[in-house]
This record gives sequence, C-alpha cells and structure tokens, in this order.
Amino acid sequence: MSPRYEAETVSSNSLSFSEASLADLPFLHQLEQTSFSEARQSSRNSLRNSITSPNQLVVIAQARGKKKCLFPVGAAIVFEYKRSLRIYSLAVERAHRMRGVGDLLIKHILDFAVSHGYERITLEADAGNSRLMEWYRKMGFEAQRTLPDYYGPGEPAVRMVQMLANRGNTAEHIVIVIDDPGVAKRCVPGIHFCSATEYLSDTNYSNSNRFHVLNLCGSHKTHSLGYYVSLLASARNHRVTPTVMAVKDATTPVVAQSLLDEIREAVLDKIPGANGSTLELTCILGKTPDSQYEDLAKKLFSLFSVPFFTIVLEKQGVWKVKKIKLLKIKQVADKYPVLLNCALTGYCGRKRYNRQRLRNFKYDLAILVNGNEKTAPSCPLALEKFQKAAERVGFFVEFITKADHRRICEFDALFIRETTAMENHTYEMARHAYTEGLVVVDDPWSIMHCSNKVYLQERLNDAGICQPRGWLLTQKLCTPCHIRSLPIPLVLKLPESSFSQGVFLVHSHEELQAKLSRMFTKTELVIAQEFLTSDYDWRIGLLDNTPLFACKYYMANNHWQIYNWQSSMSEEFSGRSETLSVKQVPPHVLKAAVGASSLIGNGFYGVDLKEINGKAYVIEVNDNPNVDAGIEDELLGDELYERIMQSIYNRIETERHQIRYLY
Repeated sequence: MSPRYEAETVSSNSLSFSEASLADLPFLHQLEQTSFSEARQSSRNSLRNSITSPNQLVVIAQARGKKKCLFPVGAAIVFEYKRSLRIYSLAVERAHRMRGVGDLLIKHILDFAVSHGYERITLEADAGNSRLMEWYRKMGFEAQRTLPDYYGPGEPAVRMVQMLANRGNTAEHIVIVIDDPGVAKRCVPGIHFCSATEYLSDTNYSNSNRFHVLNLCGSHKTHSLGYYVSLLASARNHRVTPTVMAVKDATTPVVAQSLLDEIREAVLDKIPGANGSTLELTCILGKTPDSQYEDLAKKLFSLFSVPFFTIVLEKQGVWKVKKIKLLKIKQVADKYPVLLNCALTGYCGRKRYNRQRLRNFKYDLAILVNGNEKTAPSCPLALEKFQKAAERVGFFVEFITKADHRRICEFDALFIRETTAMENHTYEMARHAYTEGLVVVDDPWSIMHCSNKVYLQERLNDAGICQPRGWLLTQKLCTPCHIRSLPIPLVLKLPESSFSQGVFLVHSHEELQAKLSRMFTKTELVIAQEFLTSDYDWRIGLLDNTPLFACKYYMANNHWQIYNWQSSMSEEFSGRSETLSVKQVPPHVLKAAVGASSLIGNGFYGVDLKEINGKAYVIEVNDNPNVDAGIEDELLGDELYERIMQSIYNRIETERHQIRYLY
C-alpha cells in the first residue's frame, strides 16, 4: 500500500461510500494483493469486469483525512440478483482494520439492499476462520450450509445468509407517489410520501424492480405527471396502482361494465334494489364510509385497481354502471380523513403476496385456474402437486384467475390450468403474457391452433399424418346431393370445441341435414369425419415434443365418447382410464403422436389417437391437457409435475439468452 494511506487515520463518522469507477482499479488490485492469498485473489481483468458489469456493484469506502481529502480504505464487490445480493468480496486496508470500517461497509450494503427491495444477502466465509464467521454472525448473518472444497481441496467455506424481512415491514417497499408531499403530509400525517418528480428521476427507483408504487397524483391524463409515474413504473417492472390501463378501463363505461359483470353473481345480485333505483358508493383503497357495503367496496377496488373513486350503479334488471368519478387525495382527505389514514396504513402494511415466502425463489410463476369449472384440466390435488413441484424447482407460485389479468407483469411465467378457448380470457391472458416477455404454457399460438379443428385437420393432412377421413362443409356446399354422398354414420364437429362438447354423431342423412342446419347458425364451417369405433382413445401427453405420459381413456357407459354430457348421473359422465408406461405404447402410436404435436410447437400437448387394425389415427391435438391426481400421474407420481415445472424453468433460463423478436 502507499505510505500515504498507512499514515492516515480514519474516524467512523467521517466515512463515506461511492460506486467504483475505473480510476479505482489500481487501489482495488492492490487491496486484493494485500488482503487475500494468491489463490483467492481476483485478477485485474476480473476487477475491471466487476466495475463495468451492470449486474455487479463495487463499493469504495472512503475516509476523510486531516487535510479533508478523501482516500479509499476498503471495498466490497457485490453481485446483484433478482431478489438477493451476494457479497463476493469484502476487504479493508490493513492500516485501517479494527476501526469499524468493515462494519460500516456491511451496514451500507444492508441499507442498499433494503432501499432497493432485496429480500436477502448471502456470502461465503472461510470455514477455518472462526473470528471472521463470528464477526459475520454479529452483523446478522447465519450459517446456512458448508461448501466442501470451495476454495480448493480441503478448503471448505460456509454459506451465510441474512434475510431482510426483519429490517422493516412491507411498507418500506411501497412508494406512495404524489404531486406535492408537503400538502399530503398535512392532510395525512404519519405516512411517508414521495414526489412524482423524485420518483421519475431518482435512480434508486429506476435501478430496482422490487417496489410497489401507489400513484396518488392528482391527474392521470395522458402526458400528465401521474400518467408518466404509472407508465414508467410499469416499464421498471414495479407493481403499480393504478396502471395506465386501469385508469382507462375505469373511465370507459363499456369496459367498466364488463369488469363489473365479473362480480355480478357473487356480489351484486345479493344487493337489494328495485328497478330504477341507484346506489352511490365511495371507495378508498377498498374501504368505504358505508359499512354495509364493505365487501362490495373491496371487490370493486380489486376489479378496477384505482385508489379513490365514486361509483354510481343503477338497477336495470341487473346493476349497471351509470358513472365512475376518480377522486383526488385532497378531496378524500377533506371529507374522510380518518378513513383515508386507516386505508393507507392498512394498504402499506398488507402483505404483497397471498402467503408468506419462507425461502427465496428465483422466479415467479402464475397458475391460471377457475374454481367453478366442472371439467378443469387439473383437480385441486393435482394443482397442489404442481405448486409443490414448482417450489422445489425454484418458483414462487401464485394461483390467479381472470380477475388478475392486469397483474401478469408481476410474473416470469404463466401456466394455464383452465380450459382454453380463443373467444375467452385464456387466450387474451396468454397473448398479453407473451407480449410482456413471460414464458407461457401453453403459448397463444398453441391455443389458437389446437382449439380450431379446421386448422388441425388441414395441418395434419398437409403433413401426411394419418387421421380419419374428413370433409370441410359449408352451408353453400351442403346441397341434398352432396349430403347423400357422405358416409353414414358421421361425426360432426364445430371448429372450436373441447371436452367432447360441440361434437355430434349422426346415424342418417336426415339427421345429418337437421344437425347441420342448427350448426350453421353458429359457424360458417363444420368438420365432418368418418366414425371410427374403438373401446378407448389413446392420450399421449407430450412436453418439448417428448412423450411424458400415456393413458387409455375408455368411452363413457353406453356412449360413443369419453364424456357423456347428456348423462345426469355422475358415474356415467365419463369413462374409466388406464395409465401405462410410455414404453408400453406401440411405437407407431408414439410416432404419430410426436409427429402431430411437433406441427403445433414444443409446448405441453395431449394427442388423442385411435388404434385400429395396427394403424394409429390422430383424432386431435389438445393444448393444456388434463393432469389429474391418480390418473395421468399414476405411474410417474410427483416426477410428472416436476418435469413440467422444470421445463418451464428451463424455458425462462433459455429466454434470457436469446432474442425474442427480430426486426
């Protein structure tokens, strides 16, 4: 070290910190050489990379000498991950050790982690250095596990961790943004506010995605400060209330009514009121001055995701939105000061997740479900198994519904476990998730192609995949002569159908004519296929174009399909199933299944086939196939769920290293 550094003394009160620049490279290199053994030193090139890397933070501790000049006395190299920091290296110049410099360096890193929303800090310490480990324990770190031969043969390390949950509650990660914090503090004392200009310009906010922004700016009109706060919060991957889209939705009557319809049966239909009567309700972060409508206010806030508003509903057979007016914080503070303070305090203190995280997860996975669906792709027990498997792989899991469509940006991946269709929210959410950069299983193209039987038939036919003989029928084409030319019995399919719905068997040309007349009122095209009889259908589940499971789905009792929608008896609704090892499936069946699924993509598919006289006929390719506990998982057990979750995890890792869009 330079003699000047050795001669200087340092006081803890005069210490300051700065981010390293390339000008600090000589000091860092010299510090490495005097602090660590040769085998554990970072090279000059490695230090240069740390300084310039966007994923590393190099902190320089500086002291002020007698002449009030700053000089470096220590440094730390920190790796930045999505939810955690890792202290890779920490050293203090020999002449300034035992003076609290190391303590203050750790404290600075802890403060940085908390202010940027990180959840934990990890490091590796020499297992043979008991004084070092005791010092880290004093600084709040706990030993997690031993890493054999970490530094070299016979040189173990101990991984230590400090969880940051106890250094402040969830409120510290919430940023309440307002035009004038001074006015807000007078209206609502005891709550910390941030100005809009500070949020937009402060790099502490722009460099981290671990904040939840509550935007209480007075205006959300296009190009206003409030508009840009919400817009930039979304760009920074901050969770924000309200989003730009939420404001537009709430102030667009048609969209607002559509959102309101989502709670009509559960809540609105229970509210009494004669036709023509009106109901005016003020909502303040899900709370309302009228206690009898607390549940409704909570639901409305969840739907519209706008902090303060008054809604006027009118009974027209059902409750309709007559008017929604967004409120400013000053209006609310003047009229409902106590309720506003209570609402803000409760909002800030509320957990941001449905359950507490007991460990750190690398990625967030949303699983889309519908609890009211009769034939959901997965039963509750299977969903629980998916959740546990995902957590083992490295996901934090949250089950979401269509009401959470605005929250898609909070996740890294979307796994759909609700019956998909082009005309409902499942496709819209998959498309939105994909455009936001999420990994989606199954992706919107798979939903579009699998749900349309016309596309499937043409695609399979073009690729030479064996399938039942088929005809595309239009109303104009179906002359009496053409209808009589078709073989009987015949299966008719609506272009978009699932779970045996929209599929009909006709036994005569007269029945065919009558059924087509009704079907053409719903669609321009109908698919007709020859009827192939079998006791069961093969279902081959594939992931990444690799067979995952194999089942035989037997026909429902006294019915020609797996599901009998006309049956009122639950035991006759569906046929039994039999799960087999993939190795037990005839090779020609597997080959046909892989060939058919590869035409759609590399997602999670279920290919249905009939095997007749040693020949495999592809009936259809399904996205989002069934996985139920005790059926599809009968042989693989938990491994089935883990394979699916691991595939999603691998896709995220792959996406990080490739360009999604090419221009």
